[in-house]
Amino acid sequence: MGEETNVTAGNPLRNSLWNLLFRVLSSTDFAKMAWGTVLRGACLAFFREPIDELPIEDNDASRLALKERFLALPEHRIYDLFEFFLTDDRAGLKELDRKLIRRGVNELLEREGATVRLYHDRFRPYQDALGFDEVAAAEEAVRLFDLPAARRHLDTAHAYLSRRPDPESRGALREAVLAVAAVAMEVVRRSAREGEIPPRLVVGSVAHAARAAAIPADLLPGIEALLRRAHALSGLPLEGKEPGEPEPVDAREAHLLVVFASALIAYLLGRKEEEGTAFA
Repeated sequence: MGEETNVTAGNPLRNSLWNLLFRVLSSTDFAKMAWGTVLRGACLAFFREPIDELPIEDNDASRLALKERFLALPEHRIYDLFEFFLTDDRAGLKELDRKLIRRGVNELLEREGATVRLYHDRFRPYQDALGFDEVAAAEEAVRLFDLPAARRHLDTAHAYLSRRPDPESRGALREAVLAVAAVAMEVVRRSAREGEIPPRLVVGSVAHAARAAAIPADLLPGIEALLRRAHALSGLPLEGKEPGEPEPVDAREAHLLVVFASALIAYLLGRKEEEGTAFA
């Protein structure tokens, strides 16, 4: 695939990611066959190239062949390739390799000023530590309280926001709004007394769950305003309004609103966890 000097071009982030992969695979390649295995797996299942002429018997030639393909990828496809390495058994990485990549990649991304971080083997948008922590807290909360519908919507929202090269912002907002609705309904349901009418699903508001979740009166209007904005941009039907063409969604606003929805979910479930009554 060419001489070593022909495949070293790349930006600092791309080079650093390659160096991480190189250090990890080389450090555990005691049989001197890892690069051939990984090259074959990547060409077969990721690049979808013919594999009959690959130099898989030559470990160093396989490394150079993979390096050439790696450095030629656009940035978003490099993240796709790392996700493939971490999640697909056809990639040929050992579990130790995967653990070492998981351990080192976020520190590398932070050092290089990248706009994503690895979370649960997926690269997700990252603008600040608070937003990233709120997403993680919301996912942990819906898992802890066994809310499968909310978890599906929340996972899908983050997946839409993580699409590369362009996020699916409206889809992310739609799923985030539905996740909040599912959690709010469950908060009300678990706080209800026996014999009360089961709560209905309310989209774009948590006012009906304010008492059950102990939301302060001064905080509720701000929550409602942000939820209404997310609902309006999501493309979901608005009660009392004729459906029309939704306004364009700015990716920055979508990110803010999805992080807000995640924080709200963690807040709703966290308050009930602190009280230790309805969710006991």
